[in-house]
Amino acid sequence: MKNTIEKYNGKLYTLKEYFPVILLFIFLVGFVIYSILKKGNYSDVYLSSEFDEKIIDVYEEKGDVYLLLTNKNNRYKLENSRNYEYKPVFLSKFLKENDRVVKNQCSDTIYIERGLKKYHFLIGSKHYNNKEKSKEFIHKYNSERTIMDEKNDCE
Repeated sequence: MKNTIEKYNGKLYTLKEYFPVILLFIFLVGFVIYSILKKGNYSDVYLSSEFDEKIIDVYEEKGDVYLLLTNKNNRYKLENSRNYEYKPVFLSKFLKENDRVVKNQCSDTIYIERGLKKYHFLIGSKHYNNKEKSKEFIHKYNSERTIMDEKNDCE
């Protein structure tokens, strides 16, 4: 008896004909497992959070930046930010593996050291150094960021 599957109309299909569908299913299951493992358990960054380490991995999902730092227990999730003085302007696109990231306690700024150069981003700021917006608008927007309100645990 052959390895065949009989369909309702009487036509016989071999397992070889189902191979692409089986392969696609295995790929999708593998991708879901990989995504779950990569995302892992990341801590939100609060105003009181503090770290000074090198980046092992960085990725962006749904507007948040996920950082895996050299101490593999340090996994952080923070709001994506923009600084219009740099190219690329988005923090998630700007960060690279082996960059040193520093966040001081009770500070809303991420400092990045790459080689001898130093950069900075305000966490959650989408208009920092944007020449097209007024200073009053930027100041008002920056004071309403999540890290300054909901995630502000500094006194």
